[in-house]
Amino acid sequence: MNLPPFTSTNPALLIIDVQQAIDYFDTGSRNNPDAELRMAELLDRWRQQNKPVVHIRHSSKSSDSPYHADSPFFDFKMEVAPMAGEKVVSKSENCAFIDPQLDAYLKREQVTELVICGVLTNNSVDATVRVAAGLGYRIYLPQDATAAFPLQALNGKQFSAEDVHWIFLSNLHDEYANVVETASILSGFPD
Repeated sequence: MNLPPFTSTNPALLIIDVQQAIDYFDTGSRNNPDAELRMAELLDRWRQQNKPVVHIRHSSKSSDSPYHADSPFFDFKMEVAPMAGEKVVSKSENCAFIDPQLDAYLKREQVTELVICGVLTNNSVDATVRVAAGLGYRIYLPQDATAAFPLQALNGKQFSAEDVHWIFLSNLHDEYANVVETASILSGFPD
């Protein structure tokens, strides 16, 4: 899973829903326990290179959700907290592009390529990647900088977090995104 070279000089990094709320749901069965560390590595490189960064924050409409703005779990996780001047987009649905402000911002910044990371692989990451591809963006999805939880299918079959993660990534690869490793993305930029 090597990274094809970026075709633009201004790829943007999108970090999706990496808020304290994700830990509220984690019973220790999540895959990629180091995903936040990989995201932090990407974020550090984007900051060093002065490339566009967008932090996507889920803001639930449900007042009892840990993702609700009044929840003590609403804040971004420390590893990927936005710095002053970095774009923050709030959403109340699964896809970051439902509100057209994200697409408008990226177009103003002349972004044609996205590196998308965050949680969950089979929820907001999947939905955002699919719509971004439909909008014409070239997408890189670092498999080690996203994560999933186990899932029980409607037929009763239980899928592990690792299986859910790889099933969704496999479905996205080639048609919607290039599934890669964080290290290959970092090697695409000079130190």
